[in-house]
Amino acid sequence: MKTSFSKEFFELLKDIRLNNNRDWYLLNKQRVNDARKEMEDFVNLLIPQVRKFDNNIDIIDAKDTMYRQNRDIRFSPDKSPYKTYISSVLFYGNKRLGGNIPCYYLHLEDGSGMIAGGIHAPEAFTLKKIREEIFYNVDEFKSIINNKEFVKYFTTINSEERLKTAPKGFPKDWKDIDLLRNKEYCPAFFFSVEKAMEEGFLDYVLDAYKSMKDLNEFLFRALV
Repeated sequence: MKTSFSKEFFELLKDIRLNNNRDWYLLNKQRVNDARKEMEDFVNLLIPQVRKFDNNIDIIDAKDTMYRQNRDIRFSPDKSPYKTYISSVLFYGNKRLGGNIPCYYLHLEDGSGMIAGGIHAPEAFTLKKIREEIFYNVDEFKSIINNKEFVKYFTTINSEERLKTAPKGFPKDWKDIDLLRNKEYCPAFFFSVEKAMEEGFLDYVLDAYKSMKDLNEFLFRALV
């Protein structure tokens, strides 16, 4: 079984980006299916390895980690009908539960790839619980995000959108208040297409996922 992605996989993603219309897509549906099958095969190798170090992952079939290629354009100003990337997300539990549960995420598109995890776009009640967990266990949290295995991949946990001041209910003069200003706790890093095509890429993804395990478990603990 291949532990990396093919040149054809990324050529397909480039072509979708350049020809994002229904006519082209229908003519190239087999190529799309082949690329999606590559991701499916890769993730089916990945899942049992992730479950060895994090048994919070109950998903056992890669098909349950992948979204449709069609975009939901109902409320979007961008009417391009298809996603220009292929991704997989392993949520805690066995369902795609959205922004209120930790995950391990792999995203591939023309030109780059991304690995991410933690909790993306949490609802207000979830975010409050996470902030409280950090507030009362800040030394533990800092030891996780400063661990050498974690910082090997993730240089920051800061989200793009952050509060300008302390969140409501927390003291503004708390020495680690900066850790609570995030609107999400979703570390991410980018890598090259060439990296994804290297033999052994599976081990690279696994190592990055392992580095996030303690963070994911900390965030999950905040929710239960």
